[in-house]
Amino acid sequence: MINFLGYNERDFPIPELPSSDACVGRVIEEHRERYFVMCEQGIIEAGVTGKIMFTSGSKNEFPAVGDWVVLTPMDDEQGIIHQILPRKTVFHRRASGRKTGEQVIAANIDIAFVVMSGDEDFSLNRLERYLTIIYEGNITPAIILNKTDLFTKEEVDEFINEIKSRHPDAKLIWTSALTETGIKYVIEHLLPGKTYCFVGSSGVGKSSLINRLTGGERQRVDTLSDSTAKGKHTTTYRELIELKNGSFLVDTPGMREVGISGSEIGLEETFADIITVAENCRFRDCTHTKEPGCAVIAACESGTLNKAKLDNYLRLKRESDFYQMQEYERRQKGRSFAKMVKEVKSYNKTKR
Repeated sequence: MINFLGYNERDFPIPELPSSDACVGRVIEEHRERYFVMCEQGIIEAGVTGKIMFTSGSKNEFPAVGDWVVLTPMDDEQGIIHQILPRKTVFHRRASGRKTGEQVIAANIDIAFVVMSGDEDFSLNRLERYLTIIYEGNITPAIILNKTDLFTKEEVDEFINEIKSRHPDAKLIWTSALTETGIKYVIEHLLPGKTYCFVGSSGVGKSSLINRLTGGERQRVDTLSDSTAKGKHTTTYRELIELKNGSFLVDTPGMREVGISGSEIGLEETFADIITVAENCRFRDCTHTKEPGCAVIAACESGTLNKAKLDNYLRLKRESDFYQMQEYERRQKGRSFAKMVKEVKSYNKTKR
């Protein structure tokens, strides 16, 4: 019976194991396609089988931190991953840079904390990007406004009011890792057996918060800059950390790009107020930009809806639609190429 790292058979039924020495474990670290997996035998460094490597259609089909996997230990320290168990939830974004497809950040997360601070990182538009991809992965979001010690009470209240003006029902905690303000409220959300993820831009204080939660200095933080009075975030890889109460945290490197993919569900959840009002628009395909009888535009003009939030919704909707179009074209090109190869092979056979 498996009973560690938040495993339960209801969410992750034990599959038929490929051999008597195979076991189930959880990925706790990821380093460029090398994985550290915790299983009942201990921590094993593992790679994936050639079958996974050469048959996977995308990087999404490779293991990620938080995944439950089937592996075979080769000795006390090395092993091979054969299978990834179906994911309950997944936190992913559009692949950064010129790469195509999606990048899995972490899997099987129960609550994702979006950490932001009141300095130049404070952006409600970026917050809504995070909320969109969190909802898309079927994860419950919460917001942490960190580094409140750098601001006056009036300034902190203003930040809180700005967030609440666009997301009045959001779970919001304001904290300071330096003074420990709000840390107890974060701890109240961490339940035994559940897995949590800290995400946010570089330098917002995720590692400092995790140090407070773990009661130590597990996550290294650079010394404060004299010019900015901020600790530099130094997490360079994803890691699953077990807390004393039996809950689990995933820390992630700061993200410079938070690109959304085809995120219809995520957009509907993040902008639920806009979606609800849009049901009363005159035209079913209303773009909420200039159409007569647009209930969304009318609600913005009356102050019922936030105009800045609508602008961001339209921006993210265009980005999501563009991504879906690109993916459709890419799949069509792949099918066309496969068809051509099949026709060439068939032609060569008939010529022999």
